[in-house]
Amino acid sequence: MDQMIDMDLTKLREPEYDIAVLLPTRGRGKLAERALLSLIDNATDNSRIEYRIALDQDDSESLDYFKDVIIPKFKKQDINFDVIATEPLGYSRLNEYVNYLGSLANAEWLMFWNDDAIMNTKGWDDKIAEHTGKFRVLRMQEQTAHPYAIFPIVPKDWYHLLGTLSSHQMSDAQISQIGYMCNIVENIDVNCTHDRFDLTGNNKDETFNNRPQLEGHPDKPGDLNHADTIANRYQSCFKIMWYLRKIGQYNDHFDKCIHKKDSIWKHLEANDPSNLTSRFGVKNGSYQKIEK
Repeated sequence: MDQMIDMDLTKLREPEYDIAVLLPTRGRGKLAERALLSLIDNATDNSRIEYRIALDQDDSESLDYFKDVIIPKFKKQDINFDVIATEPLGYSRLNEYVNYLGSLANAEWLMFWNDDAIMNTKGWDDKIAEHTGKFRVLRMQEQTAHPYAIFPIVPKDWYHLLGTLSSHQMSDAQISQIGYMCNIVENIDVNCTHDRFDLTGNNKDETFNNRPQLEGHPDKPGDLNHADTIANRYQSCFKIMWYLRKIGQYNDHFDKCIHKKDSIWKHLEANDPSNLTSRFGVKNGSYQKIEK
């Protein structure tokens, strides 16, 4: 061959770790430290966890804080970590940070984490590892009881199968809706706190104030509920159901819904006693808003 294809062969190896924690953060060095240490301090075995963090190249404050404070602590505690400085993409492309971190991860499970999240459960890593071998979206509990997996945990095979962790900025919504449509969302006995200003009154800073949300304008391309985004979710579901059949974990929920024999959101509604969601889906052959 005249040319060699540049490939990252680590993607083809057996996973080295049980869990990879994926955390993009900007302007929140101390807050990110708290979020990471809450995981590290509550884990049963950090040797089976890798922590992957993305910082913006122009965020000198966070870069300095990680270099001077966090990285020395990680090294002292022998934490498996990788801190990467990336081109600034902005909040509207948040999923791209996590997709990149996930592509580098070498673990059975990929766990989304926030700089304003706090882990409350001792042995949270044990709770996740119990599900290894299952193709599931694992949903930990947080104080709002939102039916979405606010900090979704998916197997690395999710990335291999779909070629991405999330194709939309609002990864919790995108992944959770796909998971519910395929009936693979599984609640786990892990509890965390989402310490976001509108939920707790804490952390009203520039990062919180500068969070454009690609939702609420379904006629605009790129919106969470635009017809193309919804179609992408259905395409992902078809791939997942094919894969579940291949690995012997198939269920017929999605098939029944496609043939109008069941409600596509039945399992989401079971996790939504407070009616926190409004949804968009396929009805009578067209994409329409479906609200409770």
